[in-house]
Amino acid sequence: MEKITIRTADLNDVDTLVRFRFLYMTDVEGELSESQANALNAKLPEYFKSHIGKDFTAYFAEDRGVPVAVIFMVRLQKPASVHFLSGSTCYLMNVYTCDGYRRMGIASQILDRLIADAKKEGITCIDLSATEMGKSVYLKKGFIPRGNTEMRMEL
Repeated sequence: MEKITIRTADLNDVDTLVRFRFLYMTDVEGELSESQANALNAKLPEYFKSHIGKDFTAYFAEDRGVPVAVIFMVRLQKPASVHFLSGSTCYLMNVYTCDGYRRMGIASQILDRLIADAKKEGITCIDLSATEMGKSVYLKKGFIPRGNTEMRMEL
């Protein structure tokens, strides 16, 4: 494996985003039914095309130009609170690393870039729902558990 590079997705990546969404869901939820797969295939490209560059950013980790991991970031504007004074927050989802690349710190590298970008954008709170596999990564980065799977980092 050469040096992993991190980049954000653009409209040319819609098919790859759909593929990684399916990989994540089958990893977490198990095999999808045909009707579920069909519904998702109909909706996901439309979502990505209309939200990339607006309130959605996907961060890819690539090995020699091939995506091997991804994190989705959805921006949310909420009424300000003591936990997010600016009202600008984001929710992380679909944190997925391909087999053969896991436990190498790749998701951690993506998170470093994502957190730095979020701070530059004025986002003051990052929320996520952690899987057992990812929980230790988030704890090391400073996320605080807020229930069973929910975690938060205040910036």
